[in-house]
Amino acid sequence: MTEAGPTTPARRRAGQALRWLCAQALLQAGAIVFGLASFVLLFQTDLWSGVTILFYRGLILLAVAFLLTLAVTAALAGLGRPWGLRRRDALGACVLSLSLNLSAFVILPVTVDRSISVFLLGQMAAQPGERFTPERARAVFERVYLGEFRQMERRLAEQQASGNVARAGDGYVITPQGSAFIRFCGLVARAFRTDTRMIGGPATAPPPPGAGVPGAPDGAAGALRR
Repeated sequence: MTEAGPTTPARRRAGQALRWLCAQALLQAGAIVFGLASFVLLFQTDLWSGVTILFYRGLILLAVAFLLTLAVTAALAGLGRPWGLRRRDALGACVLSLSLNLSAFVILPVTVDRSISVFLLGQMAAQPGERFTPERARAVFERVYLGEFRQMERRLAEQQASGNVARAGDGYVITPQGSAFIRFCGLVARAFRTDTRMIGGPATAPPPPGAGVPGAPDGAAGALRR
């Protein structure tokens, strides 16, 4: 009997701590699941469909999904007061959900939308029984990616919309903002030891007149070599 007194409060505190941990885990998991589901579903709507750059539209929808998740988790946190939850816990759960959504968005859909490697694998998957030599892969890239899909024109238009390049006659020139972005990319490349040729390659001479990419408009060929 003399040991029951101190033991009971300790067990009560342990039980309260366990309930709080379980409630926190459920709140965090709920925020992650709801945040991801709402983010994906928002992409199935026409909200901000006028924003043609996938990354920019994704950032807007990320903010909308964050606000929706915050509203839901704040309500759940209010219901979980008997288990030690507070409404401020909802903010931490939503920040975690936002971080995971942003990481998944950049790694998956943005990569699928822009990666040349994904494009090449898609072409090979469409013809699984055929071999692709480097020469054939290059020809497919020039004919389909640059020609039919006009991806170089798309990239230049996106960079103009972002403010990194500006029209100059029949072409484009880099802006001070674009140059600053490239300097930032140089810092990132050196920090992570990536291929710096992608951002600091030597200038190339313009292509001779009439030297177009097979199957692609002359404008796309010139843009590729520039």
